[in-house]
Amino acid sequence: MAAIRLLTTEANVKLLATLDDNLASNYLRGAIMEAQEVYLRSILGSNLLDALKAKDAAGTLEDQYAELVNGYVQFYLAYQARVELLPKIAHKAGNLGVVKTDDEHCTPVSANELAADVAEAQAKADYHCYRMQRYLLENYNLFPELRACDCRRIKANLYSAATCGIWLGGPGGGPLWP
Repeated sequence: MAAIRLLTTEANVKLLATLDDNLASNYLRGAIMEAQEVYLRSILGSNLLDALKAKDAAGTLEDQYAELVNGYVQFYLAYQARVELLPKIAHKAGNLGVVKTDDEHCTPVSANELAADVAEAQAKADYHCYRMQRYLLENYNLFPELRACDCRRIKANLYSAATCGIWLGGPGGGPLWP
């Protein structure tokens, strides 16, 4: 399997989402990959996300593409990765099964406290998602990848950034394009 090109670094996520510097890379990298390849892909669409990764790999990430990544994607990925990460580090899956560890001088948070931390990170991810969506809607003519993709699915998603446990009939709910 080829390595997945990430549009952010572990250091950026640790800085923006205020994560401990000692956080194990395998947990963090997995959370970033999931945030990018599942959640960000559903917002940007495969065409635009793949174009951003290709430009980043080639060192040609410039102009509106650089603005999108540096001004919007970085922040969204940091908080969405935190959302994915918190439950994973609260419980460890290993040879003994799924366990909860307790250090001598650390007290694990309760399930309610963990849920509150996840909800706070999700709210921040939703805010940055909304900012990114507004930027894309205002500048969609600068991104030919948005016009070339399955725009019914992508455009509908560009009108809603709220994450909640209630199914509201599909992504978004607003008009398909301005």
